[in-house]
Amino acid sequence: MKRSIIILLLWIIFNPAIAQESNIYKFWISFTDKNGTPYTISSPEEFLSDRAINRRIRYGIPVTESDLPVNPVYTDSLRKLNATLLYTSKWFNAAVIETMDSALVTLLNQQSFISHTKLLYPSSHLNEPVLKAFRDDKNISTLDYGLASQQIILHHGERLHQEGYQGQDMLIAILDDGFNNVDSLRAFDSLHINGQILGTKDFVRAGNDVYREHNHGMHVLSIIGGNIPGELVGTAPKAMFWLLRSEDVFSEYRIEEANWIAAAEFADSVGADIINSSLGYSIFTDSLQNYTYEDMDGQTAMVTRGADMAASKGILVVVSAGNSGNKQWKYITAPADGDSVLTVGAVNPEGFYADFSSQGPTFDGRIKPNVVSVGSGAIIQKTDGTVGSGNGTSFSSPIMAGLSACLWQKFRDLTNYEIILTLEQSSSMYPWPNNLIGYGIPNLGVANDIITGESCPPTDQDLNFYPNPVKSSLFISLAFPIGQVMQWEIYDASGCKIRSSSGKTYLTESGFYINSLDGMNTGLYIIRITTDDKILSGRFIKE
Repeated sequence: MKRSIIILLLWIIFNPAIAQESNIYKFWISFTDKNGTPYTISSPEEFLSDRAINRRIRYGIPVTESDLPVNPVYTDSLRKLNATLLYTSKWFNAAVIETMDSALVTLLNQQSFISHTKLLYPSSHLNEPVLKAFRDDKNISTLDYGLASQQIILHHGERLHQEGYQGQDMLIAILDDGFNNVDSLRAFDSLHINGQILGTKDFVRAGNDVYREHNHGMHVLSIIGGNIPGELVGTAPKAMFWLLRSEDVFSEYRIEEANWIAAAEFADSVGADIINSSLGYSIFTDSLQNYTYEDMDGQTAMVTRGADMAASKGILVVVSAGNSGNKQWKYITAPADGDSVLTVGAVNPEGFYADFSSQGPTFDGRIKPNVVSVGSGAIIQKTDGTVGSGNGTSFSSPIMAGLSACLWQKFRDLTNYEIILTLEQSSSMYPWPNNLIGYGIPNLGVANDIITGESCPPTDQDLNFYPNPVKSSLFISLAFPIGQVMQWEIYDASGCKIRSSSGKTYLTESGFYINSLDGMNTGLYIIRITTDDKILSGRFIKE
């Protein structure tokens, strides 16, 4: 019996016809037009949710042809050609199909309604076990940050939380590789109890259970929506969520970019305010699909064009910069090169640049990352049920996504682009960004005051000090009332913080000295003064 099985297996392996049938091919099919579609721009309720329509109304974004679903006549024709339809892209007027017959593409290219095709994914079948889990509901409502306090306080995010802005009525779509055991781990109990997870959807394998997939998305969700008082509280613990799986961890092909676009379109249709995507694309399993640094121009990568399209629909798209800063690639990965997305790099909890964080600029010279957050030593829900730390820009992105949700919740009339600009203006390096940390570490308290007009973004003239150049002591002259609380920080030209005050101090005079600078290397430095209501900054040269 065993000998017969072995012979059968060898015959299958070495029989070309059988070997070809074991492969799955996935193609991107671009249609020529949307002519004849039964949908119209004047009736958006037929293909957009009320939340999606209201978002467009609020920000004056018109419903356009890009919002119309693809022509169902074209998708029906694909099925008649024995293609399995995985999903469509209304934004790019395309479909993604699956077939076991690689020759089908020749027949597809002969169809008058198809403009071109692209191979996205050659792979073999994957059989994965299905696990079972249950959750133990608890009623959790307090905001005791525990270990996560530093990644919130670094940005003064507690100010918004204390005012009651914790993400209520904000809908965040998380695009990731899976959300393993989110239905059972304790960090997510309150999300289930309060009905904050509105749904899940798998764009890798339709109908699959995303709670039985990889852990990465679970970690990301814990940073935003986790709630274990005294151990881990997220940056927007009362937000609503859609959990969308677009990433296949078992391989890396451009099909995942198409998955991402489909998930983003779905997020738009259900009315998501924010997309967080801690994913990046540059190198693929098939080297012919690889991107180069020249492709990081905001125009080339499929996923980048999809991210910018999502932003054009009024969604705040928050993405991780990538983890290649100390590797040969070094630069940001797609979609972090998008000109309309908020790209987030990584620092440690003390605010120092994490060397793995991917660097800018984009190939066409734009500042990336936009800002940074804690990605080295970020506090997350671990797979074993404990709370611990993790590293990666994958974790700095959701910190900012959650805090951005709280800021936007308070100022709903701002556009997604205005939120990005305000975060940049509130950051530690503004207005002198660099290629490591962009504009630096956002301060949500300052961002709040910039919006309300209580503070203005810093400029060259905001801070008076002398001498410049300096040898050992710098005198800071401040036109503040005596009694103000302030902190000072000094950064080198790369954005690394090298000196700071030991804590907040009360001003007793109109100025003060910073001494013992003689141990610093010669070069250009940036000094930042932070008070309760503003940030001042200036540049000086150390002799």
